Amino acid sequence: MSQPMPQAELTYRVNRLRWILLLIWGSVTFGVAFFARDLSFNVLDKPFGFWMAAQGSVLMFLAITWVYALLVNRWERQTQSDSETS
Repeated sequence: MSQPMPQAELTYRVNRLRWILLLIWGSVTFGVAFFARDLSFNVLDKPFGFWMAAQGSVLMFLAITWVYALLVNRWERQTQSDSETS
């Protein structure tokens, strides 16, 4: 069984995760738009820049949301087990 996590540790982890995921989101969203002409290789017969603008950025946002929910739910369960044992 894993160690229960204190509330302060949960807050620190969630804030750190938010900043990391925000930086990833910003890099994908603005980086692809900024370097669209340089991303000229094809993916499924479409230019990569076009694909990222049309589909890839949305899929990346969904993946970021899924990762955030998965990790925070796991950490909150660890925190709840701490408060139940007290």
